[in-house]
Amino acid sequence: MRNLTKALTIAALSAAIFATPGALAQKSDAKGMAGEAMNADHFVKMCDTDKDGMVSKAEMMKMVEKAWAKADAKKAGKIDKKQAEFFLQELMRSGA
Repeated sequence: MRNLTKALTIAALSAAIFATPGALAQKSDAKGMAGEAMNADHFVKMCDTDKDGMVSKAEMMKMVEKAWAKADAKKAGKIDKKQAEFFLQELMRSGA
């Protein structure tokens, strides 16, 4: 079950990485940067907590878990479509 959860999380994150930047292109984030500024460099900087220039699985999962906790406010262990949209936005906006 834990492996399935991780696999689904990684799949959701992958979808977010490739789909969200285009969806956010018309919006601005909290720092005032245009959505199109979200690219691989920005993503690595956002996730790279130890500042080694690389994103480890642990760093990625920490970010995903924080975004999940915000989206699953009722602590149900699952999210609906509206919460999933919030999750993806949160994931891309600030690294949760």
